Amino acid sequence: GVWLAVVCASGLLLACSIRVPRPALSSAFVSAPRCRVNVQAKAGGVGEGVPRRSVMAAGPLLAGSIGLSAVSTRGANAGQLVPGLGELDEEGFRLYKRPYGASASGGMRAISQGKGSFPPYQFKIPDGWTQKAVSVADPAGPETDTRFTSAEMGDLLVVLPPVFTFVDDEDAVDTVTIDQIAPPLKLLPAFAPQALGIGIEEDGEDVLDYQIVKKNGLTYYNYEVKPHSLVSATTYKGRVYVLSIKASQSQWGRAKKKLKKIIESFEVVDSM
Repeated sequence: GVWLAVVCASGLLLACSIRVPRPALSSAFVSAPRCRVNVQAKAGGVGEGVPRRSVMAAGPLLAGSIGLSAVSTRGANAGQLVPGLGELDEEGFRLYKRPYGASASGGMRAISQGKGSFPPYQFKIPDGWTQKAVSVADPAGPETDTRFTSAEMGDLLVVLPPVFTFVDDEDAVDTVTIDQIAPPLKLLPAFAPQALGIGIEEDGEDVLDYQIVKKNGLTYYNYEVKPHSLVSATTYKGRVYVLSIKASQSQWGRAKKKLKKIIESFEVVDSM
């Protein structure tokens, strides 16, 4: 059935359901769980005694409860809806600086000034990308912190795995640099399944190019991976900061210069 919520002029919130016949699904498909929002007008609930503004304010909350949580950067004021996203510059990019505390997208919640905190990061992103919600159940793992997507350019992911998954010396996890862990071609296979969703061999056959970049005292490994993926990674204060971008062939042809600029702009803020 399809549920409809109607707000009358008096501010009364009504709900009704309409049952629409659906064609039977093929046995090759598995029905996904459905979320039903059932709002009823009843005594003591939303009624004539409740201001219409309170009823209308429930709209965004209902939308969020059924997964409509993506926020677009497109538009003159849309960037203000994503915490940490800056103003549009003359090149058509916005600076995204990961805010302290829980992210708007629902990513890792340890970025704070308290115990277990880690410094935020930043990167430039073209206007028009959409921030997607993430959770501990994200396909890339519980260390997934941020996702952005663009139908025209591709998908962006930031994961923050702990350094201790890559090194054995517990006393060095907070101070070790990425070049002390492993050289570029040896380290990429360790986090590629999480950051790119694919396995990478240490022989470098899947790597089209890589660079070692120094920025504000930190070493970054930047990769271009077959078929059309980009990765930037560094370590700082016990975390491996990894930003990855995946694009289709058509997206890569249209936007590879802009995608490379995103990778080049990625850096940890606290080290600046």
